[in-house]
Amino acid sequence: MMPIVYLVGAVAIIAASVARVGDFATLFNVVVIAASLAIVAVLFTWWRRASLQRAIEMVRRSESVVAKGMIEAPHADAAGLIAALRRLGFEIAGATDTAVGGGEPIRTWVLTEQGGSGTTWVEVGIAGKAIAIFLSRGGDGRFLETSFPDGATIDHPNLFARPIGKSVEDALRGHRDTLADWTARAGPPVVVGSPEDYLRVETELRDRTGGLRIAEHIEQVVTPGLKRWAISALIATVAFLVIVLLPGP
Repeated sequence: MMPIVYLVGAVAIIAASVARVGDFATLFNVVVIAASLAIVAVLFTWWRRASLQRAIEMVRRSESVVAKGMIEAPHADAAGLIAALRRLGFEIAGATDTAVGGGEPIRTWVLTEQGGSGTTWVEVGIAGKAIAIFLSRGGDGRFLETSFPDGATIDHPNLFARPIGKSVEDALRGHRDTLADWTARAGPPVVVGSPEDYLRVETELRDRTGGLRIAEHIEQVVTPGLKRWAISALIATVAFLVIVLLPGP
């Protein structure tokens, strides 16, 4: 219904402008430019959505491997986060490299709880800046993800993700509080205490939640933008036809 309202309004405005001003040449040029820009935006946004959808498939097909041999020290920012996590009872279990779409492998440092329940593990990596991601898998199979200092918010049947940016301690506290609620409702979560445990559960995590951030971006930003540009292009095209078909003054 809204596109029809937009179209009727556009036709009325263009018709009134033509009748009042009588300057067909100026209105024609403006409408042609507007229609061209809207059509270009539609094509670009459509291409962007297709590219992101391909990226989702690449993420799901990617594979993490345990880094072997001499492992270089983490970036200074990542090292700072790892030091803070050690103070909270986590220790490095290993590092993994993940290649997505044939690009350079992405290094991730994996930390597991030492002396704790083992139901929470941490991924530390660099995404523009150092980020720590607390992870758990609930008894019902849903994954819980709490990122510090920032990250995406996703509420999906397979994943609940949110950032807690005040401090790494607050992020862990909020993560454990939510996990405790889940445990009371769905039973004990999965225990990850070794690199082998991590690779096993990480494969499941990627299969079930890989690309969800991209999918959320497509759903919340790209697709609505595509619809708006398509409506704009349609309106501009109808306005062009109105100008062309209306008799001159």
